[in-house]
Amino acid sequence: MYDYRVSLLVVVGLYIFSPVIIDWWLAPNGAWYHPFALWFLLIAIYIWVEFKRGPDEL
Repeated sequence: MYDYRVSLLVVVGLYIFSPVIIDWWLAPNGAWYHPFALWFLLIAIYIWVEFKRGPDEL
């Protein structure tokens, strides 16, 4: 099943988080998990939105 909200969320998340991820990734004293924490947050928001929808909603 193709869901437009998933693609919109990925594109917007990529657009918003890309500069932050690159800056954190290149920081010499940054923690290794910083780039992954933002993507985890994006995935968690998507899961929350999907479970908030009812099973009969398309």
